[in-house]
Amino acid sequence: MRVSFLKNNFFPFLIYFGIILFSIFCCKTLNGQERNSLRLQLKWHHQFQFAGYYAAEFKGYYKKAGLNVELLEGNPKRPPVDMVLSGKADFGVTGSDILNFHIEKKPVVVISAIFQHSPYVFITLADKKINSVSDLAGKKVMVSKEQGWLLLRAIFFKEGIPINSMKIFEHSWNNNDLINGTVDAITGYSTVEPYQFRKKGIEIKMIRPIDYGIDFYGDVLFTTRSLAENNPAIVEKFNQASLKGWEYAMSHPDEVANYILKLPGVTERGILKVDLLNEAKEMQILILPKLVEIGHINPGRWQSMLEVYKQLGLAGEKDNINGLLFQNASVKKVLYFDILVYIIGIGISMFAIALIWNWQLRKLVQKKTRAIQKEVNVRRVAEERLELAIEAAGLGIWEWDLETNSTTYDYKWIQALGYEPTHFIENVVWIDIVHPEDKENVRDALKGLVEGSSSNNSLAYRIKTGQGEWKWILSFSKILSLQKNGKAGKIIGTHLDIDFIKSKEIELQDITRELRKTNSELEKFAYITSHNLRAPVVNLMSLTEMQTEDIISEELNHEINEKIHFSVKQLDSTLNDLIEIVASKSGEYVNREHLDLQKELNVILINLLTNAIKYKSDKRKLMIKITTQVNKEHTILYFSDNGLGMNMNKFGSKIFGLYQRFHSKIDGKGLGLYIVKSQIESMDGKIDVESTVDGGTTFKISFENRLASQISN
Repeated sequence: MRVSFLKNNFFPFLIYFGIILFSIFCCKTLNGQERNSLRLQLKWHHQFQFAGYYAAEFKGYYKKAGLNVELLEGNPKRPPVDMVLSGKADFGVTGSDILNFHIEKKPVVVISAIFQHSPYVFITLADKKINSVSDLAGKKVMVSKEQGWLLLRAIFFKEGIPINSMKIFEHSWNNNDLINGTVDAITGYSTVEPYQFRKKGIEIKMIRPIDYGIDFYGDVLFTTRSLAENNPAIVEKFNQASLKGWEYAMSHPDEVANYILKLPGVTERGILKVDLLNEAKEMQILILPKLVEIGHINPGRWQSMLEVYKQLGLAGEKDNINGLLFQNASVKKVLYFDILVYIIGIGISMFAIALIWNWQLRKLVQKKTRAIQKEVNVRRVAEERLELAIEAAGLGIWEWDLETNSTTYDYKWIQALGYEPTHFIENVVWIDIVHPEDKENVRDALKGLVEGSSSNNSLAYRIKTGQGEWKWILSFSKILSLQKNGKAGKIIGTHLDIDFIKSKEIELQDITRELRKTNSELEKFAYITSHNLRAPVVNLMSLTEMQTEDIISEELNHEINEKIHFSVKQLDSTLNDLIEIVASKSGEYVNREHLDLQKELNVILINLLTNAIKYKSDKRKLMIKITTQVNKEHTILYFSDNGLGMNMNKFGSKIFGLYQRFHSKIDGKGLGLYIVKSQIESMDGKIDVESTVDGGTTFKISFENRLASQISN
């Protein structure tokens, strides 16, 4: 009897119960379709910033969705959040400061994020020398408390700069207040105001939140929690039509710009088509339509934004993002369906109560699910922390898929190098920006990875920035996967900016090398000074002592005076030699930009000509030959004569030393070649010599091409 009752009565009841639930679901859905006249409150005056919504309107996307949408132009007196919460608009466009309203328990719901990066910046005049937020202390800053001020405040909190250290003024929306010095900085959009200043020929600087580790969304589409919960289908239709409009607008900027120029008040504000197209170009960097689906929202990123707020004291520890993000209609339908299936499952389980092990199995599955979910959450937090750590360390991450020959670069790293990311990824080959002197090492390192002969490597080399300067980086590369042939399938790597460290290392090496050279020269100078000055000084002391004797003949006194005179001349000659040596060395410490390079080269050639004439051979007519040769990096000057020559085996290491003479029968001081070498080295040059006894001498003088060009000019 009991089995019969269950069979005859339970299933009709179950079907009836399911019909009731389905009816509730359908009624709720139909209820959400009742509204079709909607108002969208824009954030500001008509401009390309809202191109997607204009496109959705004039291309008929709203109409095809069964919606009649009115676009409300924004201004300082119509804050989007206030307009929507007061019921004067159904949807609005605002910045990531929507998070502040959520923290304050305002019933707002984010639908889509149009800008993947916030456009808010501080703008200053270049001649104000305001390069960082710390430079704003004591300055006059003009802001709009409804337009990104809370986001920009986060920078000051993070840098530990009190807000009251600045004089804050309400935004007048007049760029002339910055130009004429009424204020020192203003807040603005990176897509609009910088271009307005450049049009006037005014050089500016921008302080961006992203440079301080704060990277929020910008221009988010939002509505009220009431509309999102009671009419999810309407919200979904409006969102999809708007995003379709954005896709069209970013692909057809010229057509959309023509439409915007026809809107009320646009041309009256002096806006031209070229202004709108420039705004569209700047928006590409923020929207990233080719890299990210327009409107994409990452809950993890909103959670990271909230964590930044907590760290800065702008949110409480218990605050969360629950209810902030819109759950679209299709997700809710699945949810209702899951509930219905779950209820039916319970009914079937009640019917099969004898099979109790089913319940135990379900409990086990739930336990495993919770464990997996916990692991997913732990990994998500770890990934977010790793992302923050990578950003703080200034690392750039890249990945090369050799099977598809595609390379992925870190957006922020490419931007930090001075390149526009999208253009760089599409048009630049990495090896092309490597310094010519480092390319061979880089190619060898990559070849080892590609062929699988090495699993990882590290290499320091120079790359060219977007400004044309060379920057040192440290590259770590590792094989991520192998192909069947044993070669690399994927390679992953990091780039670390070590330019400052490397420049200091090179500077220290140069200083060390110069100090060693200077110490060596000082030792030589001290030795020569003591050796060459001692003899005449000792002679003078002895001779003057002899003159003090009481009995000395006039003839002897005359002889002593002659020897004193000779010693004085010898001392004077030695001092003049030392003065000439010091003069030749002093040029090494003069900034090379101030050297008269042609004059220095003439002096060098005169010294070599003098030596060639002095040491000519009596057996043949003197011949002097001067030639030049230019290679990739150096210009080389050859100076040859057919004179007496020198024994290189005997004197090779002494040729450019002080007081070195190699022909005893010819008068000379032994200073000429030493001075020549000093002068050449003062110009970053190098001198070598080849010589044979009675066969002549050839001097080889090398200069870097950059210096040689200055000499020739």
